[in-house]
Amino acid sequence: MRLSRICALIVISMVLLYACKQEKEKPSLAKTSERDSIRIFAQSRPGGEAFDFHMPVDPALDSLDIVDHNQAILDDNELILGLVLERTPIAVPIKVLSGFEVANLRIASENYILTWCPLVGSAQIFNGRIRGDTLGFDFGRGLIDNNLLLVDRRTKTVWNQLSNEAIQGVLKGEKLTPYPTIQSTWKFWKDKYPSTKVALSTDTSNAAFPESVLEKQYYNTWIPGNKYPNNSEHKITNLGIGAVVSDVPVFIPLKELFKETSPMTYHIKNQSYFIYFNVEGITAWIEDKNEKLVPSTLVYNWAWNSFYPNSQGINQQ
Repeated sequence: MRLSRICALIVISMVLLYACKQEKEKPSLAKTSERDSIRIFAQSRPGGEAFDFHMPVDPALDSLDIVDHNQAILDDNELILGLVLERTPIAVPIKVLSGFEVANLRIASENYILTWCPLVGSAQIFNGRIRGDTLGFDFGRGLIDNNLLLVDRRTKTVWNQLSNEAIQGVLKGEKLTPYPTIQSTWKFWKDKYPSTKVALSTDTSNAAFPESVLEKQYYNTWIPGNKYPNNSEHKITNLGIGAVVSDVPVFIPLKELFKETSPMTYHIKNQSYFIYFNVEGITAWIEDKNEKLVPSTLVYNWAWNSFYPNSQGINQQ
């Protein structure tokens, strides 16, 4: 009888010890675990030095609905990112992206990766299909040259917005395919595309930056390291249009472009392109000779030059 009790106590003790060990090994839900971070050499804050750290990865915005434009309450001077699909133009209010900086918009079987980097003033949309697979993306809390990083959910590869390139992971060296888009004010876009739809968020509860959810975004002249400006009006001193056309990087400041007549004919490798712009709409975009949109982005000059220092300018055709 005594031997049975001793054996029972030993078994109970072993169970308790195993349970205690399992509880110690269980990651805390209150802080980022190794599964939610990626070790990387990058900046952890704007203007900071790059160093080796575990970069937290936050969920992107996945809950987006496409609605008629009369269901969207937007001010005329709000910034939007416009995507022209075969049948329907879609406007994505930048304020919808401001709390996340990365969003996944599913339309049929395609995933459109929506990105907004307020530090550099650039909004871009990428094709989520890579090597035949459709990937979802999340937001990486790190920066390369003060520019946005995003992480694909399947391979955990880290990608950079302005270079469009995978900088770390199994897909390193691969390029994201950008869609042709137009960054502009809401008034300009809805006047140009009266039948436009609008992508709106229905759930912003898991935003990376809760304080910025649905906050109107403005262009400014801020450079990381300087005093942050009053961000309540559009300032385009450093803003321009950047594109890589036929492997040639191009950047033209809006303040120079706005002195010309729209469209301005521009030559790249003996091919003619047309740069359209609108001062009130704070916008510019590029079309080829067949009136087809060419991928481009509005971006601050210092940011574009960090990635493309030898870009062709307005007088270097």
